[in-house]
Amino acid sequence: MYCDELKKVIGMTVSHGAQFDSVLEPIGVFLREEILPRAAGIDQEGLYPRENLRKLLAPGIPSLPFPKEIGGQGLPYPVYIAALEMLATACANTALQVSIQGMVCEGILHHGNHYQKALFLEQNGLVQGSSLAAFALTEPCCGSDAQAIETRAAPSAGYYSITGVKTLITSPGEADFILLFARTGAGISVFIVPRNASGFRVQRVLPKLGFKGHRLSEIHFENCRVAADYLVGEDGKGLEYAKHMLNSGRISIAAIAVGIARAAYEKSLAYSRKRTAFGKKIGDFQLVQQKLADMYTEISAARLLTFFAAGLKDRGESVISEASRAKLFASEMALRVCDQAIQIHGGYGYTDEYDVHRHWRDARLLTIGEGTSDMLRLLIARQALKRSGGI
Repeated sequence: MYCDELKKVIGMTVSHGAQFDSVLEPIGVFLREEILPRAAGIDQEGLYPRENLRKLLAPGIPSLPFPKEIGGQGLPYPVYIAALEMLATACANTALQVSIQGMVCEGILHHGNHYQKALFLEQNGLVQGSSLAAFALTEPCCGSDAQAIETRAAPSAGYYSITGVKTLITSPGEADFILLFARTGAGISVFIVPRNASGFRVQRVLPKLGFKGHRLSEIHFENCRVAADYLVGEDGKGLEYAKHMLNSGRISIAAIAVGIARAAYEKSLAYSRKRTAFGKKIGDFQLVQQKLADMYTEISAARLLTFFAAGLKDRGESVISEASRAKLFASEMALRVCDQAIQIHGGYGYTDEYDVHRHWRDARLLTIGEGTSDMLRLLIARQALKRSGGI
């Protein structure tokens, strides 16, 4: 799982990158032996990857980039991104939960108070992954237009009463805590909602195309009582916080896209070496070689964009455009690569037996979640115009 090219790009983005071989090589072996064997079954049976997530506690992948003071390992962000790419190559369903977890933890770390960091990140184990998190922003009325959300949080003596509906939320019924965006008198704010809070329920699960190991759900809040101490940061600053979290989420989604594409590409390589047609291996045909060359090149390009953004984030620089570009290119690249993988496998690529179309189905979500390709193009263009003095 820890390929030579990944090792090279780590060296490009992290000072003394070779020292992290001792971290990433064992993780690669672990993922191949412990996580990969369950990946196809998770998809086919629609199983939440709870066992895989439990196994990740040993190498500590979710905790890699977070400070040691709250139970993290304090490693550079690109090291975490490398581990996430490898994890997605092994099992995208498991990687998706780790990505969401990291985004939520980063939100609490940067915008929460000392009490919330100690309680949720450390004591409840969100950083280590012993507790699980969900991210609830989208509503039936609005997806990309987050300013229009209608869920409301009314303050009372020592708590908030939350009422509203969220939809297209990934695995809220399996999460221990939901990071919720709701409207208060001051604007949109962020709350940490325990799954066992009164007035919270998963109303329905929406059948979907890919990432079958996660339930995409509609959740209802009916006078759901949440302690006032669970308001994250300043009242009314929720959209500002969401933008910060989504920048991180876009980098991790880009890493997952590269990992998914890599899984499809490696299966295509192996198939091209053994499948014969017209008396020779199909890998000897120029048209197949052209597909493999394009797949390899696009994966490499997406990885470099992703690690460029990760390196800037690690240095504390703004990554609004860089994260968006990485996510846009990597997610659309993954679709192209996975589509070509199906084509190389021919009829077998369309069957469950060869487990190739799973990667295309999973990749399709990545062009939508955490910023659709269309919205990211607008954001990238606006950033470019702004930097040039056009806005």
